[in-house]
Amino acid sequence: MTDSSSKQAPLQSQELSTSAIPAPPQWLCQAGYWFRIGFSLFLLLSVLIGVAGCSSSAATVPWQKATTVVPEAVIEQVIQTNTDMDVAQAKETLLAWSVDGKEGKLTLFNFNTPNLCGALGCLYTGYWLRENQSAVEVFQNYLNPNLPANQPLIQMGEDRGQALPCLEVLQMEGDRLRQLNYCFNGDRYQLADSQLLSS
Repeated sequence: MTDSSSKQAPLQSQELSTSAIPAPPQWLCQAGYWFRIGFSLFLLLSVLIGVAGCSSSAATVPWQKATTVVPEAVIEQVIQTNTDMDVAQAKETLLAWSVDGKEGKLTLFNFNTPNLCGALGCLYTGYWLRENQSAVEVFQNYLNPNLPANQPLIQMGEDRGQALPCLEVLQMEGDRLRQLNYCFNGDRYQLADSQLLSS
């Protein structure tokens, strides 16, 4: 009995080794390799686009302290023209955002103080700054800065061939958003059109 069982054991191991799964064809190995690389790139790009998309929408209006954006003389002009606040005190809270135009820059000012907010919203002004010329106020509006998360109050709009770019402003209308498009007419910004956005 021991002889027959010892003869069967090597026979079974031989059968197992000869019946191993054959290697897949070369084209299938290459397809799997390229699929893994493509999937990895897809994941990487998805993460990068997601991060870039979030950061760009959050930073649509990169407000900075006005003293780091424009000269002191312009800041004093803006404060004295639009408020009766103490200039030194107002400088501490005044924020600015500057964008390039075809001729000079548009600099928007956010007074960032409850003193200049009321039933109509908070005061925002825009000045046209050009070399060797005094600053000219071209935009003034009371806007409500309370918007849903990740919705920019102001962002650059389309270029309609004027010296300064258009501005897109979002405001709440009931429970929906309205986009107001202000464009420069050569003298100042005026409302060009608006549209109620789908919720």
